[in-house]
Amino acid sequence: MGRHQPVARTYRPPRRVDWGKSVHRRRYMMRELTSVFLIAYALVLLFGLWRLSQGEAAFEAWRSALGHPLAIFGHALVFVAALYHTRSWFEVMPRTLPDSGLKPERITRAGWTAAAVASLLVLTFVVVGGM
Repeated sequence: MGRHQPVARTYRPPRRVDWGKSVHRRRYMMRELTSVFLIAYALVLLFGLWRLSQGEAAFEAWRSALGHPLAIFGHALVFVAALYHTRSWFEVMPRTLPDSGLKPERITRAGWTAAAVASLLVLTFVVVGGM
């Protein structure tokens, strides 16, 4: 090809974005959106650790800020997002073990059981540590 000859391009028909029409894609996008809330909450906790490193007064100011109604609403929002995120991942879990020989319901139940046991352990450590 010469220097001034046009490069041949193949025709590509325009494709419409239709991710909103598929139920599976909408669920996937919702699950991914919930991870943004979880990241934001992790940043709130990291900020609390940073305030703890600055001393007791700074940490107590951070803790009192968490009592604001807007912060409590944010915690409730993150909690709902975490529940949806957890439920959706436990529904997907059987697809990650296709040749396990286990029924999908048993795999999902095992995930919920593991989450419940881990939550009870954390709650026990918090309650015992608070005494």
